[in-house]
Amino acid sequence: MQGRLTRIARGLRPGRGVFGADATPPGGLVHLRQIGEDNRTVLEMRVRALATSAYLGEREALCRVLGRYKMFVDTRDRGLASHLMLDGYWEIWLTRFLARAVQPGMACVDVGANLGYYALLMADLVGPRGRVLAVEPNPAIARLLRSNLDVNGFSTRAEVRPMALGDGSLARARLAIPVGEPKNAALLPPEAGAGAAGGVEVVEVPVAAFDALDTGLPRIDLVKIDAEGAEDAILRGMAATLRRDRPILVLEFNPARPYDGHAVLAALLEIYGAMQELDIERGLRSCSAEAVMAATDREDRLLVFGDAARLEAAGAP
Repeated sequence: MQGRLTRIARGLRPGRGVFGADATPPGGLVHLRQIGEDNRTVLEMRVRALATSAYLGEREALCRVLGRYKMFVDTRDRGLASHLMLDGYWEIWLTRFLARAVQPGMACVDVGANLGYYALLMADLVGPRGRVLAVEPNPAIARLLRSNLDVNGFSTRAEVRPMALGDGSLARARLAIPVGEPKNAALLPPEAGAGAAGGVEVVEVPVAAFDALDTGLPRIDLVKIDAEGAEDAILRGMAATLRRDRPILVLEFNPARPYDGHAVLAALLEIYGAMQELDIERGLRSCSAEAVMAATDREDRLLVFGDAARLEAAGAP
């Protein structure tokens, strides 16, 4: 027993621990470097060990996310907040990819930023010389997003735009927000009826094309888009930016969306030349537009476009 206790004590000396040489010390936070370098299992264990939440009243809670950030969440949110409060992370495969892809000084755009889980990580990674533009159309969620950036000290390097992006053909649109699942909010087409389905809140929000925005950014290095069916219009509205800067583009894509997926992928391939899919288990892997469109499971996929050399290091499983 004494020998085992001695080995445990040695393993818990400063700079070491049960997870290895750079383990998080008791009471410490997960190091930013660990988010990108740890393998998936170790990172999930680290983050879960530090996950905690406190109910603040008025259906709002404060939780620790990724073992280092504070986030305000709506406790009625079953789709995202429940995971953040209990596990402390979301989509760890994309989390790890972004932790390796985003570099100091970059300018990043998070379209459909929601509560700011990825925007917080981006803001931390770009450092004081970088910038993050977080776009979120849901007014209630945009308020929490701004609070989350503020409470973590990122308000000087991250800006919230409480609006939807489109192709410039509309100045305003109606946003349908499922009760308890705000991450699945989607813009309604102009021809949709005025009535709202049960369990859905509808609010009117401003819309603009990204290319028409005054961002103050000379170039864009990375764009993440998670827009629940608005991808086609968003990409048309930022086509000039994509062609000019060819930023790393992470796109949630589903061939079952009500737009011409073939045309969307063809337009992106004209700019980038190739695409990859960020697989949950295998990391980045090459794929074709034909294979993506022929998929029968109709599941959301994370497609990644960008310079192959820049993506290689970021895409390891």
